[in-house]
Amino acid sequence: MQDKLDEWFAEDFGKGDFTSQSVVDNKPCEANVTGGPGVISGLKIGLALLERHGITYATDYSDGDTIDSPLIISLNGRAHDILATERLLLNILSHLSGISTHTNMIVKIAKETNPNVEILATRKTLPGLRDIEKEAVVHGGGQTHRMRLDDAILIKDNHLKLSNSIKESISQSREKYPDLMLEVEADNEEQALEIAECGADRVMLDNFTPLEAEKTIKKLRQISNIEIEISGGVTIENVAEYAKNTDFISLGSLTMSSLPVDFSLHVI
Repeated sequence: MQDKLDEWFAEDFGKGDFTSQSVVDNKPCEANVTGGPGVISGLKIGLALLERHGITYATDYSDGDTIDSPLIISLNGRAHDILATERLLLNILSHLSGISTHTNMIVKIAKETNPNVEILATRKTLPGLRDIEKEAVVHGGGQTHRMRLDDAILIKDNHLKLSNSIKESISQSREKYPDLMLEVEADNEEQALEIAECGADRVMLDNFTPLEAEKTIKKLRQISNIEIEISGGVTIENVAEYAKNTDFISLGSLTMSSLPVDFSLHVI
């Protein structure tokens, strides 16, 4: 993380903060970071950035906390250091807290309908930010799907088009990687039932309507104890409908479409 912080800071700093160097004496000063509402994430990373630049701080918050008071961090340091780190600190907090806040809203709605359903983040993350974006989902009460391609077997539509057989794909995957969780994506009810009959650990109902998912899940429960995941077309407006009978719901929107939470830094 320290290397990333140095890289991100250098990207913003360039050859120097010429504005601050021109108009501000580099004297000790205090500042406050305020923000919210939402669920905070990125705080640990932001505090590491401050430490990296010799800025002391105080905060009553931890990642995953609901913001109930707008004062997030009190800062103490040299003026040039505080001003140079300001935008990077706020960007980290805004982006990651946006993910945790959006996730938390989805989780609450889904679990009101089905307390046992888990909300999952996908691999739809910005390159280089996967670890911290997925961590922000966890701060919001969600979980992760795969972190990488080697975490589990997930046989999707393109794999099936190239392999031509659900049964053979499952059998070959079991033989080569017996210890990995094996999931297969289904585009329709017929595929979903075949996947269950062939012994996959989990079936992903991809782009099913809520009614199609409900009917298919009912049939799956009658023939198998296979785990069931729903993905595609899920929004904050319809997640409660999808959550009724399923085990997992995965949403790329958690990491790709979450709106940032507003944070500000003001010298006092």
